[in-house]
Amino acid sequence: GWTEKLDFDVPVLGETVESADDIDVLYWVGCAGAFDSDGQKTSRAMATILHEAGVNYAILGDSESCTGDSARRLGNEILFESMAKGNIEMMNEFKVKKIVAQCPHCFNTLANEYPQFGAQFEVVHHSDYIAGLVKDKSLELEPKAAEGPITFHDSCYLGRHNDIYDSPRDLIKAATGHAPVEMER
Repeated sequence: GWTEKLDFDVPVLGETVESADDIDVLYWVGCAGAFDSDGQKTSRAMATILHEAGVNYAILGDSESCTGDSARRLGNEILFESMAKGNIEMMNEFKVKKIVAQCPHCFNTLANEYPQFGAQFEVVHHSDYIAGLVKDKSLELEPKAAEGPITFHDSCYLGRHNDIYDSPRDLIKAATGHAPVEMER
């Protein structure tokens, strides 16, 4: 899996960590983060950030299942409800309280749709979480200038649906020393 290329062990709920009572956050990897080669790079980077910042975290490993976002968007409400209820039940068994999600679709589904089925988790997008680590100095970045201008495309499920615009830009500035160039449209 995606964790094999890391030089540290990623804690897994139900394997190396008994319960979410023993961690500060559950890192929700998502389907792209687990299976897509580019998404896996993001997952490794995120795990490295959490590790380097000293965050007490864990992933679900093989226990993590799709949030059901795609099923709901395609109109298969029965499948979505089944997936959501299964994930909520499993996370409740592990006593999960706070989730950090990297995928905007997973973030939106966990934060805004799972509560319809009784979920009571605090859900944070990884850009907000990392920005918090930088702000409280748990993670210190040494800005490295980019070779050219950087722009940032706001994902619909971050910007338009959840009003998260500043954290990604703040992180780009913290990492490069320069704010991203805003596109005309």
